[in-house]
Amino acid sequence: MAKTKGITIELGFDDKSKMKLRAIAKHVGALADDLDAIDNADIEKQKEFTVSIGTSNNKNAEDIANALKNLPTRVEGIE
Repeated sequence: MAKTKGITIELGFDDKSKMKLRAIAKHVGALADDLDAIDNADIEKQKEFTVSIGTSNNKNAEDIANALKNLPTRVEGIE
């Protein structure tokens, strides 16, 4: 019988560590899905949507752009 070449690593985790890893995997998967959705989004439809919101609120493109610039870059209370 031929020996298999390679490296074998055995990792042991307690139940709490397994739960933490599952939580991380869940959030990473959700983030990947969101990023894929952005990559696959129809930019023209998004532009039309943004313009329609601005129009219905009597805002022009400059007003919308300024509002987007003023959005917070972090969640309040998080360092």
